[in-house]
Amino acid sequence: MTVALFERRGEAFMPTEAAGSPWHPEILHGGSVSGLLGRVVQQWLDQWDGFMVQRLTLDLLRPVPRMPLHAACELVRDGGRLKILNVNLWAGERLVCQARALAQRGPGASLPDYAPRPAAPPPGPEGLTDSSVQAMLDAKGLDLPHGLHSHVLLREITPWDERGRCTSWVRIPVDIVAGEPLTPFMQAALLADMGNGAGQLNLGNHTGSINADITLALSAYPASEWICIAGEAIMRDNGLGLVHSRFYDTRGEIGHVLQTTQANPEYSGA
Repeated sequence: MTVALFERRGEAFMPTEAAGSPWHPEILHGGSVSGLLGRVVQQWLDQWDGFMVQRLTLDLLRPVPRMPLHAACELVRDGGRLKILNVNLWAGERLVCQARALAQRGPGASLPDYAPRPAAPPPGPEGLTDSSVQAMLDAKGLDLPHGLHSHVLLREITPWDERGRCTSWVRIPVDIVAGEPLTPFMQAALLADMGNGAGQLNLGNHTGSINADITLALSAYPASEWICIAGEAIMRDNGLGLVHSRFYDTRGEIGHVLQTTQANPEYSGA
């Protein structure tokens, strides 16, 4: 039976243990939140044929608690070629996340020979060794709360080792909502927060890097169950930084993720 991150409770989404974060046992992983909002956006977009979500931007206003969540949607642009949806995510009476999705209907185009093409995919995922984020954390002796990261499967090209740069094929074999199929867009949304995993910068002294937002921009939906994430972190000595990630499927480059980060202490059990 596939693990699910959320269960439906009427109009609410109830997080399961699998939705948790390594930063604290009572808050949700950013990937669980982005996956849930990707599911909300997907349900909305299914009303219209031919539209593709090209950008999903999340502002993580505060840690999202492990409690029933409600999503409220507002269509702010309803054009024939462009639609924009705002989504607010609530925990009780507290607004915990805001998102905006931009979807377009592609008109079709014949590309000239000189047009740049998507970059070829990195090697893999076939032929690479299976590993996982949890195995990496265990090997480093990090006793962190379990959650979504505990289900992340890796086939590394360069080490996923918290040194601020990594290229790895990634797969998370979970359902976002119990009993609902995972679409290609929902898969991309679920993995969007993993750029700050691949590009996680550990500063020593039990200090890592946490992101305040996620911007996922796509030129195509993934066509393979494994997505390659090439993430890189740049941080200044003020403790603020950026993570930029490139997303590939087995055909080639499909999108980018940008996240703003700040230094943050690891969970200490306190």
